[in-house]
Amino acid sequence: MKGLIASGVGGLSAALFRPMSGIALGGTTMQKNEKFVVEQTRKVPIIEDVDILVVGGGMAGVGAAVAAGRMGLKTLLVEYFGCLGGNGTSGMVNNFCGYTTGGANSVQIVQGIGGETHKRLFQRNGVSSMKSYTFNPEILKVVLDEEVAEASVKLLYYTQAVDSIIKNNTIEGVFVENKGGRQAILAKRVLDCSGDGDVCASAGVPFELGDGMGGFLACDMAFHIVNVGANFNPSTVNPAAAEAIKSGQYQITRPQAIIQNIMIPGAYWVNWAGVPRAVNGIDPYNLTQAAIDGRKVVRELQRFLKDKIVGMENVDVIDSAAKMGLRETRRVMGEHLLTGDEVLVGTKFNDGIGACAWPIEIVDPIKGRTFVHLKAGDFYTIPYRCLIPQKVENLLMAGRFISCTHQAQASARVMGPAVVMGQAIGTAAALSIKEGVSPRKLNVSLLKQELVKAGAFLG
Repeated sequence: MKGLIASGVGGLSAALFRPMSGIALGGTTMQKNEKFVVEQTRKVPIIEDVDILVVGGGMAGVGAAVAAGRMGLKTLLVEYFGCLGGNGTSGMVNNFCGYTTGGANSVQIVQGIGGETHKRLFQRNGVSSMKSYTFNPEILKVVLDEEVAEASVKLLYYTQAVDSIIKNNTIEGVFVENKGGRQAILAKRVLDCSGDGDVCASAGVPFELGDGMGGFLACDMAFHIVNVGANFNPSTVNPAAAEAIKSGQYQITRPQAIIQNIMIPGAYWVNWAGVPRAVNGIDPYNLTQAAIDGRKVVRELQRFLKDKIVGMENVDVIDSAAKMGLRETRRVMGEHLLTGDEVLVGTKFNDGIGACAWPIEIVDPIKGRTFVHLKAGDFYTIPYRCLIPQKVENLLMAGRFISCTHQAQASARVMGPAVVMGQAIGTAAALSIKEGVSPRKLNVSLLKQELVKAGAFLG
């Protein structure tokens, strides 16, 4: 590196990739007694001006960006981490929940873009069969990179959306921050797929937090283990864990373990290390402590597995997730509030843009998991109105924070419906631009026709 800099290569590189940050126009003042700083006025450079901006690269964001890009719209996808997939990759939740109906004769209801992703994983040996939904996360990263590239979607990794640009109750873009500083991205439509409704919240859309009473679904630290023996039987773990909790010999926070092979001999992903308290995932100090506590739980679970489970005698934790496994933070209010009752009776809405059959899965930080299932083989559809935030125009949302009650969110929050919702809002955003109307005024029949043409399952 010293030689490169001396030869001028370093200087050339800096000129090519010079960060574009804000230019200060006024001084900063500090009021220590009142505990705030008045930020200096500055000009913020516009680095992109696109048709559709997607914030968040989880499965919802991928579905949204690919759908918009395939319809010929200039699309930019901004992601905080250095890969796509969200909880499926950075969060190490290596299973596509919600892809099928329940019961013995299950049917895959996540088709379209989500179905294509699953098929590509199978072709790459990323899942064991077309009936398996546990995947190798490294293969998923590559598959998703390819999908967005083929749709001519521009990617911007290592970038966080920090505020909305609003004029006359209409979103016109977002401010982002990254190693280049603070920048602005303008867009005709902004799609919030952040997982926590960050864009919607900054735009002033009303939201509820957790269960509305200070509680949240449990937060987990997922992790990977290696050196698992061929004689390991996953069914032996939960009974042994229940006994260990009774004895008090191990600090196990939840009796129900999920341990599944990720298509590598002796390598498994584990969803078990629950933080034993309510975690507010939009409180940065609370979230920081959750990560610290989660890693402590991981080490205790490793000790238990080595001591008590056949086939785990030599097990090692090879890594823990960079992203905490949050199940619930904000629930942003939209044109319709999906309820638990509507979920359980399998409501088929007139403006349904995709199907979900995942049960209402309440994961309590102390009590563990409880399921309330839909009738075997049944599903409900997700209303387009749940993806339209109140008050702000040209803004759509998809993912676990859509407009729903605490009970309904416990069903709609998983990756299967996320990619379904994402494809719907990406398509809706593109259609609304082409039709010259706001997404709120879009003809839903036109949207549904386009989704069916793209292979989506609407029931």
